[in-house]
Amino acid sequence: MKSRAALLREIRKPLSIENIEVKEPKGEEVLVRVEGAGLCRTDLRIWKGLEARPSFRLPIVLGHENAGRVVQIGDKVNGIRVGDRVVVYATWGDLSCRYCREGKFSLCKNQVIPGQTTNGGFSEYLLVPSYRWLVKTSELNPLDAAPLADAGTTSMGAVRKALPFVYKFPLPIIIVNGIGGLAVYVIQILKALVNNAIIVGISRSERHRDLAVKLGADYAVTPNEAEKIVNKLSEGLGASVAIDLVGTEESTHRLGKMLAQEGGIIEVGLEGKNISLDTFDLVVWNKQLLGSNYGTLNDLEDVTRLAEMGKIKSVIVKRKLDEINEALKDLEAGNVEGREVIVP
Repeated sequence: MKSRAALLREIRKPLSIENIEVKEPKGEEVLVRVEGAGLCRTDLRIWKGLEARPSFRLPIVLGHENAGRVVQIGDKVNGIRVGDRVVVYATWGDLSCRYCREGKFSLCKNQVIPGQTTNGGFSEYLLVPSYRWLVKTSELNPLDAAPLADAGTTSMGAVRKALPFVYKFPLPIIIVNGIGGLAVYVIQILKALVNNAIIVGISRSERHRDLAVKLGADYAVTPNEAEKIVNKLSEGLGASVAIDLVGTEESTHRLGKMLAQEGGIIEVGLEGKNISLDTFDLVVWNKQLLGSNYGTLNDLEDVTRLAEMGKIKSVIVKRKLDEINEALKDLEAGNVEGREVIVP
């Protein structure tokens, strides 16, 4: 069937709106009419030519944060019916490796990612290879649900890695570095799961600092103010954990200095090519640095349920498919609060 889509044909060139061919589902496959597709910085890096998986090929339809309604199903689909509203998990493992067997699909070397290794959701229709990659949701608007497929799931995965550090301290200080599309969820998830923590958001943007406080951060400061406020709040002990959504050498080195003994950094951001920590500080004080790539299907399920319960809310800028090039420019310029969501 024909599907109107935004196609990336050349790196750094405007996406073209064209009709592409989408196959009808067979076996475990499910055809989803996309009603919301989030635009994230990974899409921006792919458009710039800065991030490409080994199997990346042009032309391609971007968009890995997808939600919508099931319109057709294959003859071996279980638990999913035509008409169901769904969020699409964004890393399709081969289901045979040791990591897939543990539910760690983002570590599968044969993974397929919509919008990165196969056509994604900036399209009217998306063919999902298995019903197993879908989480049903009856309560959420697809505009609000779409960013949960990556931003929400990635945030939940990072928070889960942070929790062991949080529980080491009776009054933990949690740093959230970089207030953007991910921090919207990180802060709200922390507020939903941790009762007695103090959350300190860090951003150079006053507008983004205001957003952090609105979402539930106890403090929101500039990078230059962060160390002073953390020392004051912790009485010199330091932060329990920092969730770094930036990932530059400067940001990571600064966060390492603010950690308590046995504290940790959960590294999520990919804005830099290298990260830096003081070796003596890391080793002598038993600090840890953990990478956090995406999350599990359970993370998507859990963040979806939190959203249905009203515990977390998406911050959305709605855009039409024809506005996608303008949306990319706004994202690149840092003019977006929360998540731009394309409605194909």
